[in-house]
Amino acid sequence: MRLPFLSGMMFLLLLLAGHAVAQPLPPEAYLAPGDVANLIISPDGEHYAATVPLEDRTALVVLRRSDMKRSGYAMFKAETHVTDVYWVNDRQLVYSDARRMGPLAAPRQSGRLYRMNADGSEAGPVVTELAFLHHTLRDDDEHVQVIRQSAGGSPRLVKLNINTGKFVGEQVKHPLGHGSYHSDNAGVVRFASGYKDYEIRSRQFQREADGEWREINVEAETGVQLYFTGFSADNKTAYLIIEHDEGPDGFYAYDMATGKRTLVARHERVDVGRVLRSPLDGGVIGVVYYAGKPEVKMVAPEDPFAKALARVMRAFPGSYVTPTSYTRDGRTGIYFVSSDVNSGEYYRVDHDTGQASFVIAANERHDPNVMAPMRPFSIKARDGLLIDGFVTVPRDAGGKPVPLVVMPHGGPKGVFDTWGFDPEIQLLASRGYAVLQVNYRASGNYGRAFRESGNGEWGAKMQDDVTDATRWAIEQGIAAPGRICLYGASYGAYAAMMGLVREPGLYACGIGNVGLYDLVKMYKVRSATRYGRDFFDTALGEVDLETISPARLAGRIRAPVLLGAGVLDETTPLEQTRAMESGLKSAGAEHEVVTYDLEAHGYYQMKNRLDWARRVLAFLDAHAGAENAAPAAP
Repeated sequence: MRLPFLSGMMFLLLLLAGHAVAQPLPPEAYLAPGDVANLIISPDGEHYAATVPLEDRTALVVLRRSDMKRSGYAMFKAETHVTDVYWVNDRQLVYSDARRMGPLAAPRQSGRLYRMNADGSEAGPVVTELAFLHHTLRDDDEHVQVIRQSAGGSPRLVKLNINTGKFVGEQVKHPLGHGSYHSDNAGVVRFASGYKDYEIRSRQFQREADGEWREINVEAETGVQLYFTGFSADNKTAYLIIEHDEGPDGFYAYDMATGKRTLVARHERVDVGRVLRSPLDGGVIGVVYYAGKPEVKMVAPEDPFAKALARVMRAFPGSYVTPTSYTRDGRTGIYFVSSDVNSGEYYRVDHDTGQASFVIAANERHDPNVMAPMRPFSIKARDGLLIDGFVTVPRDAGGKPVPLVVMPHGGPKGVFDTWGFDPEIQLLASRGYAVLQVNYRASGNYGRAFRESGNGEWGAKMQDDVTDATRWAIEQGIAAPGRICLYGASYGAYAAMMGLVREPGLYACGIGNVGLYDLVKMYKVRSATRYGRDFFDTALGEVDLETISPARLAGRIRAPVLLGAGVLDETTPLEQTRAMESGLKSAGAEHEVVTYDLEAHGYYQMKNRLDWARRVLAFLDAHAGAENAAPAAP
């Protein structure tokens, strides 16, 4: 069953791209685009739609379920990607386009909305104005809800006829002029969120029956941040995520008539990571927690789809199972099954019989049997704060200490590492390196107090958390002392260089990619706006920025350094990497620097991604000395 379908998909890729996908050779086997993504089933169950990542674009493909043959496809010019694909009815899809400057930078949508029939006909723009898809409108086969951005005017929420390209009905204006809207299961706008005059604290509004907006929360006054996440099937109850002063966020039911909030669920350790909804009525049925391995709590355990999901989860123990789409009658669902060693497979589940049928793997080149497992861990930092993280050890380590790559995540505030398949980590593990990830204080997922505990701790307690986790890996016999390297991107690059500054005897080398290194220069640039000034004042606190800027402390670095940067990076400009390079050069420290033209905050072009990966592997082999590392690919 599997081979004929995959052969058909490979033929499709050849047809679309004009050449075969990247050969399965390291490191291409890990870093090249996958075969398929975002697979969804049509409401009548007769077709699948999916995106196909190619080297310089992303295509849309429609397949007949009966014979898995292509019935239609759409593809833009180079550097333009199909995104946000949805079935509007049995035969029509809508989708958007986006231009991406790198895997670490969010795709930038053009604001153009397109449609296509399942047979590939009538493909093209729905409307000439900018229109961002907001809601597909359950039980409405002709209209979608969009945010309309007219020339010179404020964005408004309105219905759009996908066949005529005409806007119809009332146009709802945001109470702040800009921000996010929240519609119920019937497409009725009920709430709005946003920021006033570049504040860093949010505001929330409820829309009354007469169309008037009523402010229900001002974070700057209440100290409470809340998020709208969905509605009950009858739309009488809204569900909110609300921050607590201590510990993780709570999941609350909000009575639409009285405004009363009732706690429904709260994890002892982590925030709500995702909300699950019924495919028939849109009602919230469960929440997902990213507590080590993902955990699912059913809010409506008696709902038939909650029970169906629970059955599928039991059928795939050790995996993360998430539904992607269902048929209109709810009898068939598509589920994405993934894990730390499995980059993902799509299964079709018959809810009447409980039978699961394999559809396609996201990336056929990723063999779960050769991947390295990712293990969650928790430790107490030196001041007693509980810190979580993940460690990935090569399959052939045999219980012996191996070279270790410590990878602090970027952000830093609100970002966090999760359990799951990571191609770069698997590439490093395949070369004999263990990988350590740390959700240091300031990371997201652990509540407001944990996130805010990083304020004023750049290069201090946040750095200590990374160091403490590294020493834990040594104590556990995971890491070989003297063969440990720090490697991070963005803020992670800052943490890598500060680790070399503060712990010169602990790390054998450091790698910084698209990094932030001179806070004095960065503050001068960002403080030009109120938001930037408030953000950095809060995050950095009252501290002499020279004392926490690695570019100005390079004289303390004793280990070799590799730096990478995108010439067009606006998040952490090239000036930051040049400042770090200058500091290392003045200190006489061993260092290498590579920059990439036409790249920004992360590398999109495959030639650049591969070049960087090979440089990283060669640098690690030279300075962390993995005895069992394979030679870098030519």
